[in-house]
Amino acid sequence: MKTPDATFITEKNKLTNRPVWLFTIYDYDSLGLGHNLNYAGWDADVVFAGVTYTRFPIKIDYTANNTTGQIDSVTITLGNVSRLVQASLEAYEFRGKKVKCQMVFIDQLADASAVIQDTYYIDTYTAYANNVVFTLSSKFDVLNLQCPSRIYMRTFCYWKFKSTECGYAGATTSCNKTASACKAMLGGSNFARFGGFPSVPQDSIYIA
Repeated sequence: MKTPDATFITEKNKLTNRPVWLFTIYDYDSLGLGHNLNYAGWDADVVFAGVTYTRFPIKIDYTANNTTGQIDSVTITLGNVSRLVQASLEAYEFRGKKVKCQMVFIDQLADASAVIQDTYYIDTYTAYANNVVFTLSSKFDVLNLQCPSRIYMRTFCYWKFKSTECGYAGATTSCNKTASACKAMLGGSNFARFGGFPSVPQDSIYIA
């Protein structure tokens, strides 16, 4: 955790203040090009330390802490009415992604040091009709084992393109791992090997 500066402490100790949560999900598309998702739990976009955070309905809950020997766990709930977040979840693998959580004050955005922040990693996530819930934890798995072992999504293929599991051997050189892309190749003849789960209900993403 970043130690807050004097400005932050002064603002925190006021009788009234306006705290804002900022969240960054790093490299969400796994392209290594610095494509991040930046959200602010506020009623307008927020610019802090040169980064613009898009306004979004957000709720954060600290569900555990390590003062009793437990691993830190944070639950973040984002609104899903627009389906913007769910669309990204169905297109990309989010588990293990780095997330920075920052708390600032709306009246002190000019001071880049007036912030407290923590870094977590996405452990699990589930999309419902009205919200998406992320469970974040410290990166404690030194063996890099995935648990849960698989994420069951309707339109996202789990297989590496042209791997043995995928089985595609045509001329197409890339795939965005969606069901529609799979159906478009070889007249859909390879869709039987699609690594997603089209039968999963549309309102949810299942974690197993």
